[in-house]
Amino acid sequence: MKKYSKAKTTKPVVKTEAVKPETVKAETVKVETVKPEVKAEVKAEAKPEVKTDVKAEVKAEVEKVAEKTAEKAAEVKATVKKTAAKATKAAKTTTKAVKAAKKEPVKPEIIVQFQNNEVDTAQVEERVKAQFVAEGHQAGRIKKLNIYIKPEEYSAYYVINDKFSGRVDLF
Repeated sequence: MKKYSKAKTTKPVVKTEAVKPETVKAETVKVETVKPEVKAEVKAEAKPEVKTDVKAEVKAEVEKVAEKTAEKAAEVKATVKKTAAKATKAAKTTTKAVKAAKKEPVKPEIIVQFQNNEVDTAQVEERVKAQFVAEGHQAGRIKKLNIYIKPEEYSAYYVINDKFSGRVDLF
């Protein structure tokens, strides 16, 4: 058996200081805030340079394209004007051709002769219209005109618009 001594053994007392959690937290917060600031600064510095370079290049390209489209638009306008002018000239020539093709039929000159007297039917028509106007009517209202020539009576009878009738001298 072993003998035990009665002397008390004392344990060494170690004073432990409590670490303040606040200081640790403050340090971690500082570390966390430092990292985003650095990233933000790097991003802020890098992006504006790239954007301005890219924007300048894009603006230059857009201006070139705009100039080219403006030039092409001017060319197209000139072409349109030329073709429009040609089309109007062609339309005028076809109109002239159509007018030439739509010649009025030949209006014959009719002359009535009776016992050494003669009269042109156009003169008789003029006399009939003049007499109609002298009666107070308008010449533009004549839609239909029938003239009957009787040389033995030396007169011409007329009917206008199937309503008005009258007589004029032939010679």
